[in-house]
Amino acid sequence: MIGSRVMAVGDVHGQYDKLKKLMRKIKFDPAQDKLIFLGDLIDRGPESLQCFDYVMHLQKQHPESVIYLMGNHEREMLDYYDALAKTKDELDVRLLNRTSQWLVYGGDKTLPQLQKLGAKALQNRLDYARNLPLYYRMGDFYFCHAGVKPGVPLDQQQEKDLIWIRSEFYEGYQGKETVVVGHTPIQNLQYMFQDITWDMYPVIRDNHIILCDTGSYMENGRLSCIDVITKYVWQA
Repeated sequence: MIGSRVMAVGDVHGQYDKLKKLMRKIKFDPAQDKLIFLGDLIDRGPESLQCFDYVMHLQKQHPESVIYLMGNHEREMLDYYDALAKTKDELDVRLLNRTSQWLVYGGDKTLPQLQKLGAKALQNRLDYARNLPLYYRMGDFYFCHAGVKPGVPLDQQQEKDLIWIRSEFYEGYQGKETVVVGHTPIQNLQYMFQDITWDMYPVIRDNHIILCDTGSYMENGRLSCIDVITKYVWQA
């Protein structure tokens, strides 16, 4: 379609003000555009539930134009609630809260917001999160949260790699399709890629990788959206 854009948004991590500002800038047109959220809408930031709800409702309103992908933080949230459902008493709950990886890595910001929801409202959100797709393919572009395992066909990738992989993908991917990911803030990759200028924009690698996480929750971090066709970038 003439004039259409294919836009990918990096990790939002509870930054609702930045999300709203970014959406105003991109002027999303569901009749022409594709808008792919690369996962990790939640955790670390102060307004995870607002971010989750905003994108969930936007995706339900425009199911053909908006894609919300599973991130490792959405998976960790689901794992926590699956474990919570198996607890037998208050002691089990306290032990879960002390040992949960989700709570250590930012879920402690999200849990209090979810606990204020009624049982039905919470379950509706968990059901939605449980059905988030792991990837989205469009032409020569493959979108996922973290990356793909090198040497494995794209249609045979496993969930653990799609939402967790890091260095093995960054250094070893040699596929023809361009893989568009979030997951690791570019601020944390400077040690690995010393051949590029670090200007707080998404990083486009020679081996067909686009890194879109520009550390929205970090000090001086930004929330980025890139049109993967034109490489135009919007930020908040």
